[in-house]
Amino acid sequence: METVDVDIRVACPNLDDGRLKELADDLVETLWASDVESLRAPYDGEVPAGAKSGEALAIGALVVAVAPAVMEGVMAVVASWLSRQPRDVELEINGHRFRGPVTKAQRDQMLAAFLRNIDRMP
Repeated sequence: METVDVDIRVACPNLDDGRLKELADDLVETLWASDVESLRAPYDGEVPAGAKSGEALAIGALVVAVAPAVMEGVMAVVASWLSRQPRDVELEINGHRFRGPVTKAQRDQMLAAFLRNIDRMP
């Protein structure tokens, strides 16, 4: 099945790295319960001192592989997750930033923009 990658970043200026990781882990669990094909951490190109791996992982960042046919359902799951978080938690999804409850209109707008980008891929 053909899939596309969706970059998601969880951010919150008032949380330390440990709490931010907990939020991201909760989102990962929520996404695994939906129709995603895979989840992985992105490679940000910088390796921290003392790292044992060749990949540096950004806290709160993940890449979700999803089939275009189920994208709307996955975005509904993400929007629902965000609505249950503290108001200062922010999600960035492929460059679109959302904070607090995401309206259906915002979700539809983001989905339409994302699908337009898919149509332009070779």
